[in-house]
Amino acid sequence: MIKQPVRLLLTGKGPNFSNLTAKECGIGEYRLRYKLPGNPINTGRPKKPTPERVNLQRNIFDSYRVQQKFNRTFVQMEFEWWAYRGLFLQGYFGRLGDLSVTIDVNRAEAHIPLVDGGLDSLEVYLKKDLWEYYETEKNKDGKPGANWEQRNRVVDNNPYAQAQALQLVHLPEVYEREKINGVEWLQYQINGEGIPGPRYTYYWAYPLTDSYYLTFSFWLTTEIGNRDMRAQRMYEDAKRIMSMVELSKE
Repeated sequence: MIKQPVRLLLTGKGPNFSNLTAKECGIGEYRLRYKLPGNPINTGRPKKPTPERVNLQRNIFDSYRVQQKFNRTFVQMEFEWWAYRGLFLQGYFGRLGDLSVTIDVNRAEAHIPLVDGGLDSLEVYLKKDLWEYYETEKNKDGKPGANWEQRNRVVDNNPYAQAQALQLVHLPEVYEREKINGVEWLQYQINGEGIPGPRYTYYWAYPLTDSYYLTFSFWLTTEIGNRDMRAQRMYEDAKRIMSMVELSKE
Protein backbone atom coordinates (compact mmCIF):
# COMPACT_ATOMS: atom_id res chain seq x y z
CA MET A 1 0.00 0.00 0.00
CA ILE A 2 1.47 3.35 -1.08
CA LYS A 3 0.97 6.10 1.51
CA GLN A 4 -1.00 9.16 0.43
CA PRO A 5 1.89 11.71 0.54
CA VAL A 6 4.07 9.43 -1.59
CA ARG A 7 1.17 8.74 -3.95
CA LEU A 8 0.57 12.46 -4.45
CA LEU A 9 4.27 12.92 -5.17
CA LEU A 10 4.17 10.19 -7.82
CA THR A 11 0.91 11.33 -9.43
CA GLY A 12 1.53 15.10 -9.31
CA LYS A 13 -0.27 18.19 -8.08
CA GLY A 14 -3.66 18.47 -9.76
CA PRO A 15 -7.06 20.04 -8.90
CA ASN A 16 -7.22 22.03 -5.67
CA PHE A 17 -10.26 20.78 -3.77
CA SER A 18 -9.72 23.27 -0.97
CA ASN A 19 -10.74 26.02 -3.39
CA LEU A 20 -14.14 25.19 -4.89
CA THR A 21 -16.28 27.29 -7.23
CA ALA A 22 -20.04 26.66 -7.06
CA LYS A 23 -21.93 26.85 -10.37
CA GLU A 24 -25.43 26.16 -11.65
CA CYS A 25 -27.47 26.22 -14.84
CA GLY A 26 -30.95 25.39 -16.11
CA ILE A 27 -31.65 22.54 -18.53
CA GLY A 28 -35.27 22.19 -19.59
CA GLU A 29 -37.24 21.40 -16.44
CA TYR A 30 -34.06 20.65 -14.48
CA ARG A 31 -31.65 22.65 -12.35
CA LEU A 32 -28.03 21.50 -12.29
CA ARG A 33 -25.69 22.51 -9.48
CA TYR A 34 -22.05 21.48 -9.24
CA LYS A 35 -18.67 22.58 -7.88
CA LEU A 36 -15.30 22.66 -9.61
CA PRO A 37 -11.91 22.62 -7.85
CA GLY A 38 -9.29 25.32 -8.26
CA ASN A 39 -5.89 25.27 -9.95
CA PRO A 40 -7.17 24.84 -13.55
CA ILE A 41 -4.96 25.29 -16.58
CA ASN A 42 -4.84 28.93 -17.64
CA THR A 43 -4.43 29.16 -21.41
CA GLY A 44 -4.39 32.96 -21.35
CA ARG A 45 -7.38 33.04 -23.69
CA PRO A 46 -10.95 33.94 -22.72
CA LYS A 47 -13.34 31.03 -22.41
CA LYS A 48 -16.09 30.57 -24.95
CA PRO A 49 -19.44 31.69 -23.52
CA THR A 50 -21.80 28.94 -22.44
CA PRO A 51 -25.58 29.29 -21.94
CA GLU A 52 -26.98 29.68 -18.45
CA ARG A 53 -30.10 27.81 -19.55
CA VAL A 54 -30.85 25.40 -22.39
CA ASN A 55 -34.40 24.99 -23.69
CA LEU A 56 -35.05 21.42 -24.83
CA GLN A 57 -37.61 22.24 -27.48
CA ARG A 58 -36.09 21.14 -30.80
CA ASN A 59 -36.45 24.45 -32.67
CA ILE A 60 -34.96 26.41 -29.74
CA PHE A 61 -32.19 23.89 -28.95
CA ASP A 62 -30.90 24.20 -32.52
CA SER A 63 -30.46 27.95 -32.04
CA TYR A 64 -27.67 27.38 -29.48
CA ARG A 65 -24.06 26.65 -30.40
CA VAL A 66 -24.64 22.99 -31.31
CA GLN A 67 -21.48 20.91 -31.69
CA GLN A 68 -20.65 17.46 -33.03
CA LYS A 69 -18.00 15.24 -31.47
CA PHE A 70 -17.71 11.57 -32.35
CA ASN A 71 -21.17 10.02 -31.90
CA ARG A 72 -22.68 12.92 -29.93
CA THR A 73 -24.52 16.12 -30.98
CA PHE A 74 -24.61 18.53 -28.05
CA VAL A 75 -24.61 21.97 -26.49
CA GLN A 76 -21.67 22.43 -24.14
CA MET A 77 -22.49 23.85 -20.72
CA GLU A 78 -19.04 23.67 -19.11
CA PHE A 79 -15.42 22.84 -19.80
CA GLU A 80 -12.50 22.87 -17.36
CA TRP A 81 -9.04 21.39 -17.48
CA TRP A 82 -6.36 20.55 -14.89
CA ALA A 83 -2.73 19.48 -15.21
CA TYR A 84 -0.97 17.11 -12.82
CA ARG A 85 2.56 18.39 -12.36
CA GLY A 86 5.45 16.74 -10.58
CA LEU A 87 7.95 18.41 -8.26
CA PHE A 88 10.68 17.70 -10.78
CA LEU A 89 10.92 18.32 -14.52
CA GLN A 90 9.02 15.22 -15.57
CA GLY A 91 6.92 14.66 -18.68
CA TYR A 92 6.11 17.69 -20.81
CA PHE A 93 7.45 20.70 -18.83
CA GLY A 94 6.76 18.87 -15.58
CA ARG A 95 3.31 17.69 -16.64
CA LEU A 96 2.48 14.11 -15.65
CA GLY A 97 -1.08 14.02 -16.95
CA ASP A 98 -4.26 15.98 -17.69
CA LEU A 99 -7.87 15.75 -16.54
CA SER A 100 -10.68 17.63 -18.22
CA VAL A 101 -14.40 17.75 -17.50
CA THR A 102 -17.07 18.61 -20.04
CA ILE A 103 -20.77 19.01 -19.26
CA ASP A 104 -22.94 18.54 -22.35
CA VAL A 105 -26.64 18.45 -23.16
CA ASN A 106 -26.87 15.84 -25.90
CA ARG A 107 -29.55 15.43 -28.54
CA ALA A 108 -30.37 11.76 -29.00
CA GLU A 109 -30.63 10.14 -32.41
CA ALA A 110 -34.07 8.86 -33.38
CA HIS A 111 -33.22 5.14 -33.44
CA ILE A 112 -34.27 4.46 -29.81
CA PRO A 113 -36.43 6.85 -27.72
CA LEU A 114 -35.31 7.67 -24.19
CA VAL A 115 -37.40 7.77 -21.04
CA ASP A 116 -37.12 10.75 -18.69
CA GLY A 117 -35.02 9.43 -15.80
CA GLY A 118 -35.02 5.90 -17.25
CA LEU A 119 -31.48 4.56 -17.16
CA ASP A 120 -32.42 1.28 -18.84
CA SER A 121 -33.57 3.12 -21.95
CA LEU A 122 -30.39 5.22 -21.96
CA GLU A 123 -28.19 2.12 -21.69
CA VAL A 124 -29.96 0.47 -24.64
CA TYR A 125 -29.65 3.68 -26.62
CA LEU A 126 -25.94 4.14 -25.92
CA LYS A 127 -25.06 0.53 -26.78
CA LYS A 128 -26.68 0.90 -30.20
CA ASP A 129 -25.37 4.43 -30.80
CA LEU A 130 -21.76 3.58 -29.95
CA TRP A 131 -21.84 0.35 -31.95
CA GLU A 132 -23.18 2.07 -35.05
CA TYR A 133 -20.57 4.82 -34.77
CA TYR A 134 -17.47 2.68 -34.18
CA GLU A 135 -18.24 -0.79 -35.53
CA THR A 136 -20.09 -0.23 -38.82
CA GLU A 137 -18.73 0.27 -42.32
CA LYS A 138 -20.43 3.65 -42.63
CA ASN A 139 -21.39 5.67 -39.57
CA LYS A 140 -23.46 8.85 -39.35
CA ASP A 141 -20.42 10.91 -40.38
CA GLY A 142 -20.43 8.99 -43.66
CA LYS A 143 -17.10 7.37 -42.76
CA PRO A 144 -16.01 3.90 -41.66
CA GLY A 145 -16.20 3.40 -37.92
CA ALA A 146 -12.77 3.57 -36.25
CA ASN A 147 -12.95 -0.05 -35.11
CA TRP A 148 -14.35 -1.33 -38.41
CA GLU A 149 -11.52 0.44 -40.23
CA GLN A 150 -8.84 -0.97 -37.92
CA ARG A 151 -10.15 -4.52 -38.25
CA ASN A 152 -10.24 -4.27 -42.03
CA ARG A 153 -6.87 -2.61 -42.57
CA VAL A 154 -4.50 -4.38 -44.89
CA VAL A 155 -1.02 -4.31 -43.38
CA ASP A 156 2.28 -5.66 -44.62
CA ASN A 157 4.78 -7.65 -42.58
CA ASN A 158 5.80 -4.57 -40.63
CA PRO A 159 5.33 -5.46 -36.92
CA TYR A 160 4.64 -1.81 -36.02
CA ALA A 161 1.86 -1.54 -38.60
CA GLN A 162 0.38 -4.81 -37.39
CA ALA A 163 0.41 -3.61 -33.80
CA GLN A 164 -1.29 -0.36 -34.83
CA ALA A 165 -3.99 -2.32 -36.61
CA LEU A 166 -4.82 -4.12 -33.36
CA GLN A 167 -5.52 -0.88 -31.48
CA LEU A 168 -9.25 -0.43 -31.05
CA VAL A 169 -11.59 1.96 -29.29
CA HIS A 170 -12.72 -0.05 -26.26
CA LEU A 171 -16.45 0.46 -25.88
CA PRO A 172 -18.13 0.09 -22.48
CA GLU A 173 -18.25 -3.46 -21.20
CA VAL A 174 -20.35 -2.54 -18.15
CA TYR A 175 -22.88 0.22 -17.51
CA GLU A 176 -23.21 0.87 -13.80
CA ARG A 177 -25.85 2.72 -11.79
CA GLU A 178 -24.52 5.22 -9.28
CA LYS A 179 -26.67 7.28 -6.94
CA ILE A 180 -25.35 10.82 -6.42
CA ASN A 181 -27.19 13.14 -4.05
CA GLY A 182 -30.46 11.28 -4.49
CA VAL A 183 -30.30 10.87 -8.29
CA GLU A 184 -29.22 7.70 -10.08
CA TRP A 185 -26.76 8.19 -12.95
CA LEU A 186 -25.49 5.80 -15.62
CA GLN A 187 -21.70 5.45 -15.42
CA TYR A 188 -19.49 3.91 -18.13
CA GLN A 189 -15.99 4.07 -19.60
CA ILE A 190 -14.55 4.36 -23.13
CA ASN A 191 -10.84 3.84 -23.78
CA GLY A 192 -9.31 5.58 -26.81
CA GLU A 193 -12.49 7.51 -27.58
CA GLY A 194 -12.67 8.77 -31.17
CA ILE A 195 -9.34 7.39 -32.34
CA PRO A 196 -7.63 4.36 -30.73
CA GLY A 197 -4.92 5.39 -28.27
CA PRO A 198 -3.88 5.65 -24.60
CA ARG A 199 -6.73 7.81 -23.33
CA TYR A 200 -9.51 7.12 -20.86
CA THR A 201 -12.93 8.74 -20.86
CA TYR A 202 -15.34 8.29 -17.96
CA TYR A 203 -18.99 9.25 -18.41
CA TRP A 204 -21.85 9.90 -16.05
CA ALA A 205 -25.11 10.27 -18.00
CA TYR A 206 -28.75 11.03 -17.23
CA PRO A 207 -31.80 11.02 -19.58
CA LEU A 208 -33.62 14.35 -19.39
CA THR A 209 -36.46 13.75 -21.87
CA ASP A 210 -37.27 11.28 -24.65
CA SER A 211 -34.84 13.17 -26.94
CA TYR A 212 -32.09 14.62 -24.74
CA TYR A 213 -29.61 13.37 -22.18
CA LEU A 214 -27.01 15.03 -19.95
CA THR A 215 -23.38 13.90 -19.70
CA PHE A 216 -20.41 14.68 -17.50
CA SER A 217 -17.38 13.37 -19.37
CA PHE A 218 -13.87 13.24 -17.91
CA TRP A 219 -10.91 12.81 -20.29
CA LEU A 220 -7.76 11.38 -18.69
CA THR A 221 -4.34 11.41 -20.34
CA THR A 222 -1.00 10.44 -18.80
CA GLU A 223 2.51 11.37 -19.93
CA ILE A 224 5.18 9.14 -18.36
CA GLY A 225 5.83 6.74 -15.52
CA ASN A 226 3.18 4.70 -13.73
CA ARG A 227 0.19 5.35 -16.00
CA ASP A 228 -2.14 3.09 -14.03
CA MET A 229 -1.47 4.88 -10.75
CA ARG A 230 -1.95 8.31 -12.34
CA ALA A 231 -5.11 7.22 -14.15
CA GLN A 232 -6.53 5.89 -10.86
CA ARG A 233 -5.74 9.19 -9.10
CA MET A 234 -7.49 11.17 -11.86
CA TYR A 235 -10.49 8.83 -11.80
CA GLU A 236 -10.80 9.35 -8.05
CA ASP A 237 -10.68 13.13 -8.59
CA ALA A 238 -13.40 12.80 -11.24
CA LYS A 239 -15.56 10.86 -8.77
CA ARG A 240 -14.92 13.55 -6.18
CA ILE A 241 -16.19 16.21 -8.59
CA MET A 242 -19.25 14.08 -9.37
CA SER A 243 -19.99 13.67 -5.66
CA MET A 244 -20.80 17.40 -5.57
CA VAL A 245 -23.29 17.29 -8.48
CA GLU A 246 -26.96 17.98 -7.71
CA LEU A 247 -29.68 17.54 -10.35
CA SER A 248 -33.31 18.32 -9.57
CA LYS A 249 -36.52 19.34 -11.32
CA GLU A 250 -37.46 22.96 -10.89
